[in-house]
Amino acid sequence: MLAIPSSWALDPNESVQALIRKTKSNLVFVKGGTFKMGDFGPITTPDRLPYTSQDESKPLHDVELESFSIGKYKVTYEDFDVYSSDSGTPRIAELRRDRPYRNIPNVPAGVNWQEAKNYCQWLGKVTNLPFDLPTEAQWEYAARSGGKYHAWATDSGKYEDGRNVASYEQRRDMMPGVSSPRVYPVGKFPPNPLGLYDMSSNGRDWVNDWFSRTYYEHSPLRNPQGPITGTEKVLRGIEGDYATAVTMYRQKSPPKKEIRVIDNMPTTDRHPDIGFRCALNSPTPIN
Repeated sequence: MLAIPSSWALDPNESVQALIRKTKSNLVFVKGGTFKMGDFGPITTPDRLPYTSQDESKPLHDVELESFSIGKYKVTYEDFDVYSSDSGTPRIAELRRDRPYRNIPNVPAGVNWQEAKNYCQWLGKVTNLPFDLPTEAQWEYAARSGGKYHAWATDSGKYEDGRNVASYEQRRDMMPGVSSPRVYPVGKFPPNPLGLYDMSSNGRDWVNDWFSRTYYEHSPLRNPQGPITGTEKVLRGIEGDYATAVTMYRQKSPPKKEIRVIDNMPTTDRHPDIGFRCALNSPTPIN
């Protein structure tokens, strides 16, 4: 993975240009197509049972997507610091509870939904390219390596603790100073067949869509964007173990929460294990 040299941190413009080069080099092109989105267990498993007990991951339905590109890795604290500096917004994860995460290189940035959205739109502005958060359909299609029936977004399509996803002991060793870490530096374990890392491990990802538990019942065929309005945004990826790391598992959380002060210390609406990656909505790969 192309890193941003720390020596460039004093030159804001060069830091932005380095981040642009890094982002472009880490894009994975995803050829569009039609796939069955949702819990495909009833049509693929020997016992014809669903992978999840969720009603919101059903019914299985056809989705047709245009081609797009998506980040090979989740956005890291180092990436987000470049955006913060260029946009004049405060650096994130400066509270005592969060600092151990940012002190380790290449850890996914824990952000709220609005910060993830702002970053991808800023990236679009500085590159003059149509970057945004991926839609829920784009995320699942990419995690499943172009809509294949892969229950886990790993190299084997299976969840193999300690080999293609981090065990608790491995997370602890990679994150010294962090109690019970759920995240760790990106790119440490094999990618899925499409070349994407950490989509069934290393925390959860924000996507662009508002959440509705019944959206799949009336989702449009072409390029679904999610409900027009809502109160919570969709999260994808692992929550705690292999059962919630399946590629069709849906979660939700408010895009931004009220920040309170407890014992003279402001709380945060960010969570270290909720990050994101950006998508490029272009039907052809960029150079």
